[in-house]
Formats: sequence, structure tokens, C-alpha cells
Amino acid sequence: MQILEYLFGFGVSILVIASFFIFHKFWAKTTKTYWVRIIVAGWMIGNQIWLGTYEGHWINFEICHILAWSTVVLMFIPNKLQVELFLPLVMVGPVLSIAGGIVAAPADAGFAHFRYWNYYFAHLGIMVGYLYIYLFDFTGACLNWKMLKRSGLFAVCLLTFIMVWNMAHVPAGHNPLKPVPVGEDVATWWGSNDTYKHIFGNIGLGYLSLLVQYFLMMFVFGPAILVLCWTAIFFARPIYAYKGTEKLKFNIHDEVLGIKKHLTKKNFKNLLKFSRQKQ
Repeated sequence: MQILEYLFGFGVSILVIASFFIFHKFWAKTTKTYWVRIIVAGWMIGNQIWLGTYEGHWINFEICHILAWSTVVLMFIPNKLQVELFLPLVMVGPVLSIAGGIVAAPADAGFAHFRYWNYYFAHLGIMVGYLYIYLFDFTGACLNWKMLKRSGLFAVCLLTFIMVWNMAHVPAGHNPLKPVPVGEDVATWWGSNDTYKHIFGNIGLGYLSLLVQYFLMMFVFGPAILVLCWTAIFFARPIYAYKGTEKLKFNIHDEVLGIKKHLTKKNFKNLLKFSRQKQ
């Protein structure tokens, strides 16, 4: 990993996402036009075309690849169901990809190669697209029990489908029910192993059989990741209602960034006084 390039991509991503909360009035004004959605859709389409041409990945079942095409759809047709199903995945796939940094040859990971810009800012484009629609209430989607159930069931179905696909496309002679033989290359043994490869390979469990990887995902890693995603969505709640026309009273800008307003000496004294009275 090249440190300067990583810090730039990571830093810009944080600044862009933070701008939704810091400059929310500006972003709310843009909801009256189509230019933000057109730019995001155009950027994502261009990235996917380049990725298909450069790496031959026109169709695969990596989570971020699926999210990229779904972002294009969302920009043209914002809909509540899509936000409810995909937003938790947006909180994990692109976030981990940007935080983890690009893994590529130095020539491909530098400012001079489009692969660098494709990696960091296509993942950022996914986050911008979904958060823009969600935070400024284009669809009415919000974190509730219905969203929890829908997104959880969708994640199970999607990850099950991906694993079935992976099992059906392992290289000839490789048994998906058995672990990688000692001495074999873990990175290539299971073929593409979409989505699962990046999770289990990075934590040293890529040698496990695909069936074991699946059950670990369903009953250990998957639930933990979903809880973290739902927690992130809870704090990143919509800032505006009715497509950016009405500022909501409760949002992360007021409750989290504004918490210092409540951490005052006077409030601590009142709390201490109240506690003594109770005793």
C-alpha cells in the first residue's frame, strides 16, 4: 500500500461524507434539482464500464459490484424498498474497502493509474448515492423493525445465493466441502469465491471449506456485521424530511456532534444534586 495515496483517498472520503452533516443546508438545496444524482449515476456507470473493460468483471457477485449497479438504479429511480434492503450492506462493503485500502501492484495503486481513482472513489460514489437519498428523505426510508427484518432476510438470501454460485464454480477437482489441502495456494484454490474471499482471506480463514465459511458467515460474522451496520444507520439518521424540505429536529448533527452542549459543569452539578436527593 502506498501511504500518501491511501491517506488522500481515505481523507477525501471522510470529508465528503462529513459534508452531508456539516453543510446539510447546501445539500438540501440540491434535492430540488437532478444534478447530484446525474453526476453520481454517470460516475458509477463510467467506473463499471472501465472495470469491465480493464478487469473483465462485467458480471460478478462481489457485494460492492452489486452495490455499484444498484446505486445507478437508485439515482434514476429512488425507492424505499431498495434503500431498506441495501443500505446496511453499504455501511460495510464500501466502508471496509476504503478503510482497508487498495491491494494492487504499485503501478496500479498510484495517482497516475485510473485503477486508483476507480477503487477509492467508486466505493465513495456508492456511499454518497445511498446516503444522499437516505439522509435527505427521497423515499421515506428509516430504521425501524420492518427495515431490520427486510435487510436481515435479504442479506441471508443474497449471501446464500452467492455461496451457491461460488460452490458451483470452483475449479475442477476442488471439493467445496473440504478445506484447502496443505501446501496449496489459498488465494486461488476456490476460484473467484466472490465476497467470501475478501472476508475470510483477510482474517486467515480462507483455507476453510466453503461450507464452513458459509455457516460462519450466517451464524457468527454476518449477525455481528449487521448489528454494526444497523447501529451506524441509527446514528446516521435522516437529516431532512420530505425530500430535503423540512429539517428534522433529531439527527446526528444535533445529537452526536452537539453533545458537548450538554456536557457542562452546571448539568453535572444538577445531576449530582438530584442523585443526593434520591439517596
